[in-house]
Amino acid sequence: MWSGLKLPELANEEDARRARLLYRMLAAMIGLACVGLAAALLEPRNDAQVTLLFYGIVLGCLLGVGLFLRRGRVVAAGWLLGLFFWLLIAAVTLLFGGMQGQNAASFTVCVLLVGSVVSGRAALIIALSSSLWCALVAWLELHDLLPKPLGPYSPINAWAAVTMTVLLTAVLLRSSLESLQRMHARAERSARERDEALRRSIQGQKMELVGNLTSGIAHDFNNLLTVICNVSELLRTEGDVQRPAVASLLDDLDEATSRATLMTGQLLSLGRTPTTSGESVDLSLLVLGLARMLPRLLGSSVRLEVSAPEPALIAASPAGLQQIILNLAVNAKDALPEGGLIKINVHAQGDAVSLVTEDTGVGMDEATQARIFEPFFTTKATGTGLGLATVRELVTRYGGAIQVTSTLGNGTRFEVRFPRPAASSEILRSAKHSAPPPPLGSISRQRRLLLVEDDQLVRRSLTRWLISDGFEVIAVADGQEALSVLKAAHDIACVVSDIAMPGLDGERLAALLAEQQPDLPVVLVSGNRTPSADYSASPLRAFVPKPLSQATLSRALSRMLAARPAISEASRGDTV
Repeated sequence: MWSGLKLPELANEEDARRARLLYRMLAAMIGLACVGLAAALLEPRNDAQVTLLFYGIVLGCLLGVGLFLRRGRVVAAGWLLGLFFWLLIAAVTLLFGGMQGQNAASFTVCVLLVGSVVSGRAALIIALSSSLWCALVAWLELHDLLPKPLGPYSPINAWAAVTMTVLLTAVLLRSSLESLQRMHARAERSARERDEALRRSIQGQKMELVGNLTSGIAHDFNNLLTVICNVSELLRTEGDVQRPAVASLLDDLDEATSRATLMTGQLLSLGRTPTTSGESVDLSLLVLGLARMLPRLLGSSVRLEVSAPEPALIAASPAGLQQIILNLAVNAKDALPEGGLIKINVHAQGDAVSLVTEDTGVGMDEATQARIFEPFFTTKATGTGLGLATVRELVTRYGGAIQVTSTLGNGTRFEVRFPRPAASSEILRSAKHSAPPPPLGSISRQRRLLLVEDDQLVRRSLTRWLISDGFEVIAVADGQEALSVLKAAHDIACVVSDIAMPGLDGERLAALLAEQQPDLPVVLVSGNRTPSADYSASPLRAFVPKPLSQATLSRALSRMLAARPAISEASRGDTV
């Protein structure tokens, strides 16, 4: 019997609510019918056959409603149960004593049931129908026209009718209240989720504004750092660096510049939208290249040991990897107030490439380790708290993972594991067989360059660098002026352009040149932006982030000029 009352699985929450209510009503009605059957059979004045027939019809109809409910036809089951119960009460008022209170009050259950399951309009229809039916029965009773009762009045029958009415009403009210509570809980949960989404949206807008502001500041700051790098290199080349005091001042200037470069990189890494890079970078070569600059950044009291014995290709961007290495190195230096040893190791094993930094510093307790990757958390009086947060952001961006091991007084070990690209072996073989670019001196002295830079100070600095490398330089301030020069001059061998410029920016200038002069190399530089993947796909396109050094710019120009297809003697123009 009870298997037919199994609660259906419904996707619609409202249908599920109605189904739960009907399930409880059916269970209560079946239970009350069984109790009423037993009570009626105990009454000696009741006819046993009539009692069994009556309650048999009731139970059969209730099970039929259960079949409708099990098939998911909730509204139909509600109508069927309400109409059946209404017809049952109507028959009782007609055949079992007329308008006795316990009979007429049972119509209330019908109204509540239909209203809770179907709709308020259906409940109004049932209420009006009940009122009209009771009026008809009352008129028949007043005129002695009621049919002869099938059974005499019995206190037990009256008790059973009242018990059924109040219990079913209680079940309906309880189910309705539970539904209201669930709806209220859902509404509160939805309101909390909406408030949280709004809070995140506002926070995202704030971070976007901060990112835009940071990007603009970093662009201007990196321009100034480029000038500082230029002046420092020129002073080392042409100044009186034999004096210890002058050399010490230049060392301090280089260290301050490196620190400032690292800070702007941290700010930009947190402000940019995370993206992945498909570029394959040899982490070993990158670490060995930075090892020549790190001693100036770490200071003379810190000893640096670097081990990168084999090629270790990963899919990342060189600028991002530099940020990771520099941040880990500076973090290790800050843990060595009295000096000490820092080890940086790179090794490839299986499908992963590991970058490990170890120091002999003061170490960390567990509470500090739990928070070191939080933005703006720092244990240093002058720290920004962005270094390790930037490291984790970049490592996650490149699909890697970072692990830290540290104890107080015994130093700290950071291990960063990057996935190795599937095609790394093929890339490595092609890199081994590819010829290195020729020295810059064998190329640059036969070339004229177009420099596009809107900042006058940076434009003068880059011009000095390029002239010192043997180039003839035409310097302009914007993209439109650059197009005019390219139309008039046919001997430009390469274009060096800033990306962020008013009007025609560097990336759009490169796109126009790809259509007009596809064999003309372009080197883009920027302090706060990176070019798109379409730009980087061409072998005649390069990108150098600011602040840039003369050596970095020279290497990029060497690659571009070596990759440029052979041009005719007529297009070579004048040589310097």
